[in-house]
Amino acid sequence: MKVLFVLPNIAIGGVEHVRLALIEYLSTHGIECRLVLRQRRGELLERVREVAAVDELAPRGLYQFVPSLVRLIRREQPTHVVTAFSDVGVLVWLSLKLAGSRAKWVHTVDDSGPVIGPGAGPIGRLTVLARRCAAGFIYRRADAVVAVSEALRAEIVGAYALDPQSVMVLYNPVVPDENLRWHRTPIVGGTEPYPIVAVGRLAPQKGFDILVGAMARVRGSWRLSIWGDGKDRPKLVRLIAEAGLQDRIHLPGYTSDPFRAMRDAALFVMPSRHEGFGNVLVEALACQCQIVATDCPHGPCEILEGGRLGELVAVGDVDALAHAIERAMSAQRYVSTELLLERACDFSVSNSGKSWELLLRRLAAE
Repeated sequence: MKVLFVLPNIAIGGVEHVRLALIEYLSTHGIECRLVLRQRRGELLERVREVAAVDELAPRGLYQFVPSLVRLIRREQPTHVVTAFSDVGVLVWLSLKLAGSRAKWVHTVDDSGPVIGPGAGPIGRLTVLARRCAAGFIYRRADAVVAVSEALRAEIVGAYALDPQSVMVLYNPVVPDENLRWHRTPIVGGTEPYPIVAVGRLAPQKGFDILVGAMARVRGSWRLSIWGDGKDRPKLVRLIAEAGLQDRIHLPGYTSDPFRAMRDAALFVMPSRHEGFGNVLVEALACQCQIVATDCPHGPCEILEGGRLGELVAVGDVDALAHAIERAMSAQRYVSTELLLERACDFSVSNSGKSWELLLRRLAAE
């Protein structure tokens, strides 16, 4: 088998990390993989090059994308093409048709897509509607549609009136198997200052402004590190200063090793407003952190088994978030490290990789 994975670029992001992990797994299991990028750029580029060929389609402009991909498909004769993002999916569908390819097309759904905000203008509304139309077009034409969670699958099946059997769930390959061999010493209350960590892009979606507001109400001795970078950094710096928490909340920037950052903490907090899945929650499970997360769509409730493996609070509820953090700090709510690690195994690279391999082989046989 030969699989083309098509993305805009390979910059740092959840989808990009998942694709890299999948390419690494499949390449070591006898499946030839190529990464096809609109533009050959991104922080993960060198790591991908160690295991797969990388092609660039449109360095000078989007007008090059389809002709370049048609030529690539005809030359390489892939058995499968895997896409994410609706705009890329439509262009790939067109390229497959023009190339006369019989390759099986797999499209992954990593979030519920854009929504029309209250302040959206005409252009914004048209953009959202166009993306929704593109998504529906793709879901009805791809050979396989893969959602990253059961909740996301249910949402798109309902929103687009799809046959439930036409969408399957494959969990993301989040945790490298070697990271499942680390075991934390059981956490006990009274650690001074209590170490707390959050990880993600510094963007409105991730809700770190809510977290800063909650931490201003958390009693006791604690320190918080928010790992990540993004456009919300100046806003967060201002909020931290206004709360007088400069000595307790730190923004150390992006980390290429979130597992190491989480292992240094007792508690992981995810205050997101929405998520397609929530890879960082799985990483926190593997690091056997106690967890507090918002019950946002779509991944946290499913990953944490309805709150059995971590406390879930309402999105945007600053008081509830603060109280949940205090409960974790005092060990009023404690989940055993064995349960956390057991759940993390469900999202290992080997388990997810095997599921993907089975899907690809089944499609090839059809």
